[in-house]
Amino acid sequence: MELKVDMPTLAGQDIDPATFQRVWGRVMPSQPSPREGADTSIPDTAVPAEPTVPPEETPPAEEQPPAIPELPPVPDCPAQPPAPDNPEQPPVPDNPEQPPVPDCPVCPECPACPECPACPDTPGPAPAPESPAFCLGEASQGDGQRLEELMALACAGAAAGRAMARRASGSCAKALSALARDHRSAFKRLSAAYFLITGRRYTPQCAPQKLPASLPLALRQQFLWEQQWEQKNSQGAQSTADPCLKELYLELAQEGTFHAGTIRSLLEQMG
Repeated sequence: MELKVDMPTLAGQDIDPATFQRVWGRVMPSQPSPREGADTSIPDTAVPAEPTVPPEETPPAEEQPPAIPELPPVPDCPAQPPAPDNPEQPPVPDNPEQPPVPDCPVCPECPACPECPACPDTPGPAPAPESPAFCLGEASQGDGQRLEELMALACAGAAAGRAMARRASGSCAKALSALARDHRSAFKRLSAAYFLITGRRYTPQCAPQKLPASLPLALRQQFLWEQQWEQKNSQGAQSTADPCLKELYLELAQEGTFHAGTIRSLLEQMG
């Protein structure tokens, strides 16, 4: 069936015939284009042609969006427990009646906690460094008077030993001479210590001892004197803070004990 179009009518409607021809060729490619002056009236039985839908353009394979993976189905939520006001909820059993709590006795006063002993593995505070103890220095000025007293005794002991040695003979004279030498050596050691402490020399007034005329009686008197000598030096060793003086006093005290033993042995030989 040929579709007739009234071209003059289209021209009267301000439609460009050239534009119409292009649209006609695209929409009705199998129908001849209407000509001007031809009978282009549309009969009553004409059916309008449906425009051809152009095929959809599919994008190239590389431009297609990635396929979305199918998600696993969501599991059904578990049934919620019945609400407290649900009549199907089993009733809560009543708590049994608690027995009455007896009155607590009065707690006695707890004793004080003992102090923990010091742990041997725990290091304590570091001890303060001790000042060095200088021997025979100015700190020993308090021993000056005792040194003077001992020097006077040592001088007297040496004089007594020489006097008894002149009266004796043999082994007894040798033993008494050795006693006199020990007391002279003690005097020199005490004099050196005194000079180091004070810076002065001390010369005691050495009065000669009055010895009995009998040698055994003189030995008896010297025996008592040697015990006093040992006691004076022992007291000095206990009272001094100078380690050098303490050592000197102890050595002189031992000599006094040795001298007393020597005199006792001499008297035993004379009997």
